[in-house]
Amino acid sequence: MPETPKIIPPRRTTIKDIARMAGLSTATVSQALRPQPKSNIKLSPDTVERVKAVALELKYQPHAGARSIRSNSFSTIGYFTAKTGHFTNTPQGYMAGVHDVAEEHSFRMTLIRLPIAIDDISKTIPSVFSEQNLDALVIESYSDLAYQIYERIQASGMPIIFINDRHETNSVYVDDEWGASQLTQHLIKKGYQRICFLHRHTVGGPSTDKMHHSAIDRETGYRQAMLKAGKQAFCYTVHTRDVVGLDVELSQADWEVISRHDAVVAYDDDLANLIARAAYDRHVSIPDTLAIASFNGDYASLSAWQRLTTIRVPSYEMGRKAAEMAFQLVASSAGTALPSSVHRPTLILGQTT
Repeated sequence: MPETPKIIPPRRTTIKDIARMAGLSTATVSQALRPQPKSNIKLSPDTVERVKAVALELKYQPHAGARSIRSNSFSTIGYFTAKTGHFTNTPQGYMAGVHDVAEEHSFRMTLIRLPIAIDDISKTIPSVFSEQNLDALVIESYSDLAYQIYERIQASGMPIIFINDRHETNSVYVDDEWGASQLTQHLIKKGYQRICFLHRHTVGGPSTDKMHHSAIDRETGYRQAMLKAGKQAFCYTVHTRDVVGLDVELSQADWEVISRHDAVVAYDDDLANLIARAAYDRHVSIPDTLAIASFNGDYASLSAWQRLTTIRVPSYEMGRKAAEMAFQLVASSAGTALPSSVHRPTLILGQTT
């Protein structure tokens, strides 16, 4: 029986091959393909283009493993969403902003998730953390899961930036309190008298005081605006099975409380859509009988049956800023603390107020 012929993989093109064909040194080729800001080699645009043209002709593919060994860098930014379950309402702008800045630095972005059910974080922590094969990590935070991860990896010295989380250093977050005040003032100026702020509690979810800090911040901004206008503040928590879903409905008891008001400020756009659906089922006109305003300005508001009046969180800009801060930490050897970046949201006027 004849032997099975061995499959010999094609030889990988190297920097030496490019240098030989271009008539340049390997150091020059390396700097042209992977520019290092601190390098003493300065290249003209024509030289860089010539090297790239030769690399394309030879179908050059950089060897990530070898490059990591030489430079002690993995050219990879980790992106971790610190929440579990189905990420149906995660703002994609954060991730897109981080990705685009990573691309501009010729880095990859690695998306990291955890299982839906977590009993012991030490047993389920992703190998990408324990193996320390990231240059930096951006943590999109929604819960104390972010702190559990941080505590596990801070000893490694890996640069970490929090996004959507409030700290004095190394974080990027939105001024929710200011945004809620602007949104409430808009409703007051429109002439609404009985304005309610609505939280949401899901089955198995945390209570309001243990939710993401945006829950308290948004309520605080609402209360401040109502107090300034001499109006009575009223906050209420609706209870649902989940954030979104075919079987997620507003209870009659919750609707009876909501219907006592002529305007509501919903914690987020998903909750606003749920209230609007309940109003539609009960033949309640929006905004004539009930005005609805909310937060985030992401997909849920853009796909609503009417343009929602909402506070747009600048998620893409925040994602870019987080990645830029991460690269600052990677390039710096003078410490691991940068002043946090606070972003003001934008009031988007829609058809629901």
